[in-house]
Amino acid sequence: MLDDVSAARPPATPQRRRLRRARLLGAAAMALCALCAALIVVLGLLGPSAAEPWFGPAGKAPPWFVRAHPQDLLVYVLVALVLLLGAAAVVAGIAAARRGWSPSPARLLLGSGAAVAALTCVPPLGTTDPLNYAAYGRMAVLGLDPYRTTPWQLARAGDPVGKVAVAEPWLHVPSVYGPLVAGTQWAAAALGGPSTQRVVWLLSLLSAAAFLGVGALLLRLAGPDPGRRVRTQLLWSLNPVLWWNLIVGQHVDVLGAFLVACALLALRRSPVVAGLALGAAAAVKPTLGALVVPLAWSLRRDRRSLVRAVVAALAVAATGYALALDALRNAADVSERVTIGTAWILGEQHVLVPAFGTPGARTATTVLELLLMAVLAALLLRALPPVQENDLVRSTARTMLALVAAYLLTTAYVRPWYDCVAWVLLALLPRSWFDLVLLAHTTLLTLPFDPGRPVTLHPHGLGRVAFEVGYRLVPVLQAALVALVVCVCLRRIYHRPPLDTRHHPLRQ
Repeated sequence: MLDDVSAARPPATPQRRRLRRARLLGAAAMALCALCAALIVVLGLLGPSAAEPWFGPAGKAPPWFVRAHPQDLLVYVLVALVLLLGAAAVVAGIAAARRGWSPSPARLLLGSGAAVAALTCVPPLGTTDPLNYAAYGRMAVLGLDPYRTTPWQLARAGDPVGKVAVAEPWLHVPSVYGPLVAGTQWAAAALGGPSTQRVVWLLSLLSAAAFLGVGALLLRLAGPDPGRRVRTQLLWSLNPVLWWNLIVGQHVDVLGAFLVACALLALRRSPVVAGLALGAAAAVKPTLGALVVPLAWSLRRDRRSLVRAVVAALAVAATGYALALDALRNAADVSERVTIGTAWILGEQHVLVPAFGTPGARTATTVLELLLMAVLAALLLRALPPVQENDLVRSTARTMLALVAAYLLTTAYVRPWYDCVAWVLLALLPRSWFDLVLLAHTTLLTLPFDPGRPVTLHPHGLGRVAFEVGYRLVPVLQAALVALVVCVCLRRIYHRPPLDTRHHPLRQ
């Protein structure tokens, strides 16, 4: 009888074994995503800590938490686990898809929605920025100018939101965000009233909606190809590193990413609408206005569409900043800083300051940034995976990615959540070596912000570890990453196939 069953069972061919391993790897990726979501929720429920700011007492409505007073070491380890396991989940998912794993893209998006819903039920983590967002919105509701008033001034006036928003490092800095962000902050503060908790939660709902909206738009942009559709969800919707930075971090960059995705979706039918969306993205953050350049390049063969798209983008951005000119000045002042975790931390300290002095080092850094950015953008334009030239959306995304990635990898002022626009663009391109580069960049740049709040960590040895990671280890690894990208670009350009064999249908 057993022999008959064995004979009826199909033989385990190499292809079947490969597919079985791919499914196991895909299941492991999903399990890691679920574990990361659970760890984040647990960390949020533990209450105020080195990663979670205090923004008022818990109520019946979310976000929920208890005051468990978790030790700094536990918080640090949990955050590190989320980042490292989250990066491993993305790698496992990409590897599984490459080996033949083909889950339902719609189910992946639904799974992401469930995780995001759970994450919005806990307070913000890893940053104090949401407190500042609430303060800026409260200023606007009270008739104050958030571009000239600081959270500290709001607190001194005795405002209940201002008293809770007493948090470094932006306590004495007016808003640096675009007018569209100021509008969303005003709306949340108008609805939330004097409760910082309600204002922050309303802003978290907006971030979650924008994040899930990007996932849905990427499905539309991917078209009918199953492999492309799965890829978009693995890189964006089920990326725990992005969950940490954009959902529980609540950073406004996710709004810019959503508008960039809208621009790409509108590009085929209406370049004018695409321009309007990019202008709105620039009204989130001024640096996103640079994406008009690759948009114009993609439309260079249709001058009428080019002019209309550029004029539309400039009109929206100019109208917004005409109402908030101080936003540009504030953003420019902040951008002169050097961010923890970048290679410039060591470069200025050990090379530029000894050679040029402190004022000269800042000028030298700016010049070197621009030179490196231009060189790297040119290299990436030739080394990123090719796409069919008649595919307007993907060719535009490819050009945009070259510019955005060059900026992210070479600028001295960068935060991990700035990478979100690059993730949107990368998700639309064929799989390539740059998938791991961007994952490494985002993860490495997030590690120095573990646990997130600028507080003294205990025991003392933990504070020393955090310092060494942010000011020694990660800057060296980031410099090595940039050098690796340059080497890979040069190698791929050198070994580039002849022109007549390059443009072929690409497999996902």
